[in-house]
Order: sequence, then structure tokens, then C-alpha cells
Amino acid sequence: MTPPILKPTLVADAEGLGALISALRPEPVLALDTESNSFHAYRERVCLLQLSVPGRDWIVDPLATDVGALGEILCDGRETVLHGADYDVRCLKRDFGWKLPNLFDTMVAARRLGVVGLGLSALVEGRFGVRLSKAHQRSDWGHRPLTADQLAYAALDTHFLLALRDALAVELEAKG
Repeated sequence: MTPPILKPTLVADAEGLGALISALRPEPVLALDTESNSFHAYRERVCLLQLSVPGRDWIVDPLATDVGALGEILCDGRETVLHGADYDVRCLKRDFGWKLPNLFDTMVAARRLGVVGLGLSALVEGRFGVRLSKAHQRSDWGHRPLTADQLAYAALDTHFLLALRDALAVELEAKG
């Protein structure tokens, strides 16, 4: 089933971060992605965190608010779903000291299943019939203000991850 696309919640202050943490606390699985400014700065840094749970998407601006408290949720052992996790995991450890102990990488799962197109856009289109734009893939994520198009693009990077994880997990189980 294709998750309905809803407007993401932008988190750019301590109050919003507290509400996000409260919303995530009961969730056993969450989707995560990051955007960095690696194409636009000598010393890159994480400029956005995208998180999704069923029915909700958030975009967190770590340049506007201290996201340290979010590490309590991300590092507590709940399952965290990423696509192509290696880069994100390295960036999160470098910038925030976070270690994500329970990962499900949709790219690794798809590779294990012998899927040919391993990009997130190809997987989402193949499973849900939705084509993700890659127009902002090389955006300067450190530049503010972010545009509405950038925010919509960023939110879609996690929006489909939980449904994709569920579909891939069923196939992995079926193949033993």
C-alpha cells in the first residue's frame, strides 16, 4: 500500500524538537535520512534530518536548534530504517556522536534480493508507482531559508522507507 503524502512538520526550535521526541518515543520503528552540504563546503556537516513514522513526516533543522536530545531516541535500540545507511551513519557519528544500533538498510536488503535498480527512487517507483524527483539531490542544504520544493524533496526521502522496509522484509523472509 502506498503511504499518502502529507505535508511534513518542520522542526526548527526546542519546542518543536520536544514535540517530535514525544511523538517518536512510542514508535518501535522509524525512518531516517540526512542531507549534508558536502558539495558546497570544505568541511561538510549535517544540515537536515528527515524522520518518518506511519502517518507523519518531520524535517529537523540542526542548524536552527540543538538536536542532541534526539540522540536518546535514535540510539536507544529501536529499529531505524535508512536507505544507503553507510554515509548517513558516518555523518551522524561525526557531527553528533550518535551510534544507531539497530539498522535496516533498504538498499542492502534490495541488493540481497537481487534487485537491479538499487536507488531509492527506482525502488519507490517499482513498489509504489511514485517517481521521486532528484532535482535537489545536490542542493546547498546549508543555505537558509530552504525552499518549499527542497523541504518536499527532503521529506520524500523517508516517507516511503517504512513501507519499503515492510515489503523487502517479507521478501527476505520468504527467501530465508
